[in-house]
Amino acid sequence: MTSKTISVWTACGLAVVVVLAWGVGFGDEAGSVALAQQDTWTTDAARKQGIRLVETRNTSGSPAYPVQAGDLLFFTNSGTTFGAKNTINSIIVINAKTKKPIAVSEIENEWVQGFVSHGMGVSPDARYVYLPGQAPRSSKNPSNILVLDGRTLKIRQIIASGGERPHHVRNFQDWTGKQRVLVEDFNWTNNAPNGKGFFVLDPADNNKVLGGMTPGELRGNPYNGFVAPDGRYVYYSMPAPDHSIRVATEGWLAKIDMQTWKVVQHIPMHRYPIWTVFSRDGRYAWVTQNGSHKILKLERGMAPGQLDKIVGEGPTGPGPYGAALTMDEREVWVADKGEEVPAAQRKTTVTVVDAATMQLKRTIETGCRTNDHLMLSPDGDEMWAACNSSHEVVVVDTKTYQLKTRIPMPNQGDSHGGSFVSYTNGPNGLVAEVVSDTNGLHGSARAAAEKGVRWAAGAR
Repeated sequence: MTSKTISVWTACGLAVVVVLAWGVGFGDEAGSVALAQQDTWTTDAARKQGIRLVETRNTSGSPAYPVQAGDLLFFTNSGTTFGAKNTINSIIVINAKTKKPIAVSEIENEWVQGFVSHGMGVSPDARYVYLPGQAPRSSKNPSNILVLDGRTLKIRQIIASGGERPHHVRNFQDWTGKQRVLVEDFNWTNNAPNGKGFFVLDPADNNKVLGGMTPGELRGNPYNGFVAPDGRYVYYSMPAPDHSIRVATEGWLAKIDMQTWKVVQHIPMHRYPIWTVFSRDGRYAWVTQNGSHKILKLERGMAPGQLDKIVGEGPTGPGPYGAALTMDEREVWVADKGEEVPAAQRKTTVTVVDAATMQLKRTIETGCRTNDHLMLSPDGDEMWAACNSSHEVVVVDTKTYQLKTRIPMPNQGDSHGGSFVSYTNGPNGLVAEVVSDTNGLHGSARAAAEKGVRWAAGAR
């Protein structure tokens, strides 16, 4: 098990340490209290949404996995739902070249035993791994985001929103060129919305909250958010606010200006919009539609005063969820999860749609049960699919459409999402960067794609 040593921050000249209820938390054992002289973490944005730093810990120790320059690793999570035999919420590290798991996080039971996680993320520099978790009813600890050290996989921070549970975590670069992390709550439970909406963290400044919006401000319950290539606008799928009617009621897509934290356009959608992907130039976007079993194509308003408009739609399998563009952007791949679809009608397929014409190109049988997230490998050769119910990740060749391999979760847990991390030699040692996740390509992989050159691990 990982160390439970907690960092105690001291300041020169202060004789009395003040424990602040907002910014610190209390553990079960002696010494597991994070103390502070002043709350320098809680921003106005965090206070507005009720987000608090529960604990800060020492993460020193041996690395949890070996790595060297030229390596490409894939981080995913292994949860405790969808029939999983796993009882411990965890992070799995996979060598993306050999397709073999090389590490499983070991976290104290009180924060992972029976916790539910339907997403994960890695900070742009891979310093942090984010593991959201919904607390089981038997737990005295809150739903939270466990911020793990990217190398030791020990808990660095515990962040609680006080909502239903944090759901997904994704990277993006904002309009000023700074790297950010987007987090959203699940935002409903049993027809009673109690999520905190979404918020943005600054991984370069101790994961402080920079901004966000509540369901009240959005006048609805945000489900999945994706940032456009300009880094200024985030698009949130907005299903019906009441869980019991979301399959039968139309939804909308909220286009949000993150400079002003205002919704600038409500785009009508079919029933239950879920996932948005963008062309690299930002001109087009594609949005999966759960209830209508379709994917819509948007032409984005790129000039002042222009609005986004729907310009096409194409068929998918039942209950589509995640989507991803191929490297040449000629195809959009859609995970036929079967979201809100009766079990007898669910499929284990990925639908490939022509991104220009929106015509069906082919249906790929993967055997991946309840596939929700798709991630393109940074070289564009592979599509990785997270399989909730078959407790694995499957890898498909994007050129031949053939299944390349299946990667079972080591502890038979449900996988949701993933991030590819590349490692290179830098002037001060090994340098890590996220090159692809559920929000598309990042870093050197995105730069290579924009130049039309092939990306390779270890090259920047």
